[in-house]
Amino acid sequence: MTAFVCPICRKELKKSDKSAVCENGHVFDYSKEKYLNLLTANEKNSLDPGDNKEMVAARKSFLEKNYYLPLAKEIDSVLSRECKGGYTLLDAGVGTGFYLSNISGAAKRIGIDISKHAVKYAAKRNPDAECAVASVFNLPIKEESIDAITCVFSPYAFEEYARVLKKGGILVVASPSENHLIELRKALYDNVREVNNKLETELFAKLYDKQVTYSFEIVGADDIASLIKMTPYAYRAPIEKIEELSKRNKIKLTADFWVSVFRK
Repeated sequence: MTAFVCPICRKELKKSDKSAVCENGHVFDYSKEKYLNLLTANEKNSLDPGDNKEMVAARKSFLEKNYYLPLAKEIDSVLSRECKGGYTLLDAGVGTGFYLSNISGAAKRIGIDISKHAVKYAAKRNPDAECAVASVFNLPIKEESIDAITCVFSPYAFEEYARVLKKGGILVVASPSENHLIELRKALYDNVREVNNKLETELFAKLYDKQVTYSFEIVGADDIASLIKMTPYAYRAPIEKIEELSKRNKIKLTADFWVSVFRK
């Protein structure tokens, strides 16, 4: 038995050799990295949904330098406090699998992302996890089967999260706060928009918000370029500003996140 249900008929998927199959005969092959592609044709808004290959590679390169490790550790700390040992975790919008790989207490780990390029990396980084290409707005997961969900810089599919979480389950959402990468934004834009993603939703009871703020320094033009490429700034900021910033070899930045914790 896998962690997933068939995206076509919603029946449970069972492992069969190198595939997963439901009782109605719908078959999904495992990739060589051992993930499933459960994104149906009518869910695709393009030929290559989600973050593209270049953006995902940049994110992988940046995160592997541990610039955001304090955030990962805070998420793990929250889950350790709020969840009983041996819980089932879903990382909704798993990306390259960096945050999932830093969760220490889950007995079963599941990763979902709409980008096949991201899931490829996530599955390789987390060989003991079950990963799949799918939309967080149509999770191929059984109702009330998950103990905890993490959502790190991913779309907020609150209705789906409420559907798959068990009663009393925990939702941890990480989002940028007011001063996140403020130095980078000021270097790229003449007028910097205010950011405050402190979340509220009527579908869950909020337990608390925790602000995670720290300073870090990027040394090396390659890492600076990776940071720009992994953000929307790569295609929204003025080209001349990006080129000017790309010539720098060092930049001091502020990391500023909200970690919002909810219970179903």
